[in-house]
Amino acid sequence: MHLKRNTTMLSFFLVIILLSACSYREFEDSLKDTFNKDDEEEIVNTVTLPETASDSEDNSLYSIGDTISFTYADNETVEYTLQQVIISDNINDLGLDKADFYDQSLIEDDGTVDGAHQLVTIDVRIINKDYRGFNFDVEQDKASLYIELAVGFKNGIEDPDGPFLLHASFFSDHSPLDQNQGQDYYKFLLGIGEEIDVTVGWFVPTDLLEEEPLYYIIGYEGHAEDFQYFQLTLLDGEMNDDD
Repeated sequence: MHLKRNTTMLSFFLVIILLSACSYREFEDSLKDTFNKDDEEEIVNTVTLPETASDSEDNSLYSIGDTISFTYADNETVEYTLQQVIISDNINDLGLDKADFYDQSLIEDDGTVDGAHQLVTIDVRIINKDYRGFNFDVEQDKASLYIELAVGFKNGIEDPDGPFLLHASFFSDHSPLDQNQGQDYYKFLLGIGEEIDVTVGWFVPTDLLEEEPLYYIIGYEGHAEDFQYFQLTLLDGEMNDDD
């Protein structure tokens, strides 16, 4: 009799344990489903390019000769003036050295750019109005800046999964390529009130240049909705020269 009662009690506890295990497993699965849904939640790019140039609006297109004053999170400002845009098929035409390019893979030994791309370079004047940033060099009394390195086409900039952009392969005032494993290539120093004229370049697919305008983006390291744009080329791939 005692044996039967003990067996019954043991069976009862086993059932309770199994039910508890099943309940916990269901709870765990429910948590996993919740986290997976959070991980799968899509972040949709809602950036749209300004339609036209405007002197009265912050959200407008700029072109050669214009100045963009970009104010960073700490209310510190840097100015960018677009001076020139050049499209070329050979770096030698511009007096550039292959060794100064961050990406040299598309340059032939004679300086020719591979047939599917063209080199788009811009000359920009940068003025440090009052930017100190997070890594101000006290000894040299200069701020550490990184060149604005992104260009893009309308479709790539506005793509819901984007923005999809091209990064610069050339910067005239770059740090040594072997410094910090190349991570400082786009870095330069500029004191408050100082200005510098630089050249920045991209290898751009020729077919896209012939189909869409190309835009230089200011504020790339921030939020996409705060981007400001210089329009570099027109629909036919010609330079956007207002002169």
